[in-house]
Amino acid sequence: MRHSRSEAKLDRTMDVFWERGYYDTSVEALVRRTGLHRAAVYGEFGSKRRLFEASLRRYREKVAAELFEPLARPDAALADIERFVGGIHDAATRPAKRLGCLMVNTAAEVSPRVPSVARIISTFLDDLRRLFRRACINSRMRGEVRPDIDVDQVADYLVGSVLGLWTLARSPAPPRAIAHYVEGVLEFVDGLRPNATRFRHRRRKG
Repeated sequence: MRHSRSEAKLDRTMDVFWERGYYDTSVEALVRRTGLHRAAVYGEFGSKRRLFEASLRRYREKVAAELFEPLARPDAALADIERFVGGIHDAATRPAKRLGCLMVNTAAEVSPRVPSVARIISTFLDDLRRLFRRACINSRMRGEVRPDIDVDQVADYLVGSVLGLWTLARSPAPPRAIAHYVEGVLEFVDGLRPNATRFRHRRRKG
């Protein structure tokens, strides 16, 4: 039970950082919004920074793991990349507040200034790249993509696309712009197929 209460408080802490960002979140706001005592912030975690790092790890195991699910299987391939991109589109355009991705937000806001946070973000991006690369290799082995594709280049492009999509999702851009961005990424993925005929993926316009 104690573990569950601790996780619930960490979830609320994660939500506050996700909504407001690291630098705009004060210890007072954390105490007010999460039920944590000020003493717990420093006694349990040591500092606001370490509490933030714990929140990033919690985000990864709870939120990012669900988004990564299409790519997580060892046999993931091209269709799973498309499902993954579609899942991000759906998450990014939910009616609730458009908060983007906590990891991507942090990559721009905090990691350039805080090395320990940068390491967490780098690991996250490296793992995403690895999953994309593995799916590309699986697709190439099955003949689903052209044999001459550079899997490293494709994986890097897709990681960059994820960063761009989440950044756009947090911005005031209209849902239509997000849908167009997703269509462009899916057209790129479709273009990897042998003798692909490019077409526009019609997705819901928010």
